Amino acid sequence: MKAKVVCAIISLFFLVLPGFSAAAEEQKGYPLSNEKITETQKIFAHQSLEFGLMYWKLDYKEDLPAPLKSTENGWLPGFYLGWNYNKKNAVYSKILLEFSFGNVTYDGTDQTGTIPITFSDDNHQFFFRGEWNIGYNFAITKDISIKPYTGYGYRHWDRGKTGFETGTNILSIQERYYWHYIPVGIAAEFDIGKNVVIEPNVGARFMFYGKMAVEFSDLDPGYNTPDVKLGNRMGYYAEIPVRYKISQFWSVVIKPWYAYDAIGQSDTVDLTYYGTTVGALYEPASTTHQYGVNVGLSVSY
Repeated sequence: MKAKVVCAIISLFFLVLPGFSAAAEEQKGYPLSNEKITETQKIFAHQSLEFGLMYWKLDYKEDLPAPLKSTENGWLPGFYLGWNYNKKNAVYSKILLEFSFGNVTYDGTDQTGTIPITFSDDNHQFFFRGEWNIGYNFAITKDISIKPYTGYGYRHWDRGKTGFETGTNILSIQERYYWHYIPVGIAAEFDIGKNVVIEPNVGARFMFYGKMAVEFSDLDPGYNTPDVKLGNRMGYYAEIPVRYKISQFWSVVIKPWYAYDAIGQSDTVDLTYYGTTVGALYEPASTTHQYGVNVGLSVSY
């Protein structure tokens, strides 16, 4: 299902892209026969579309007393889509969608802390992040501007799968995390010569309404799916996109980045089997370090 949705998004993107390019040509003075393109150009002036690949490292650790341990560690591929409105001395806006998926290594212990558990096969992860920014682009000089902004973000993480790990008697239960956040940051823009733009960006993410569902019902429909409320913590991030113009409209973008997320300990909820309480569980506090690089293309109008 996820793959079908992703394909549909990509297909739609490439269907509308030629129309946007035509609008850009009209803006730059290339005559077009369709007069409606001129009106379309007015709508899409100072905008850009960006798409590309991601490759990043996940370093997740739960805050547990020794000898208990629970970590996830590994490199994940992904891709992103973005839209940007960027005009000097005007309102600034940005929309970003990120999708990542793959297997990472789990390194932990059983509930007693006495038996080490490590596996990586079929330890599937899926990450999604959507973010919208709104701010203002203040031109400091002809070649330098700053963009303070805020907005709204949403994060989703499917961690592991429900079932016994391949070739072992280790039982894994899938966990689904999701939370909302308010980004507050400041970006800058430095035009270096005619072809290079450097755009450092730093900020904080204020988490709210975080929850996690533990999919015991996938193991046996008699179990409930416990849903805990996550503790809200602040995260932060930093990135340095570098854009190199390869034509009048197209640019190559390379973006190294780092992000830190933290989750506070959740409340405790009951695990039931056909309505009878058989246990209780909570999600411990955790920290996640993420760093990687995005490589993509941007088309501007």
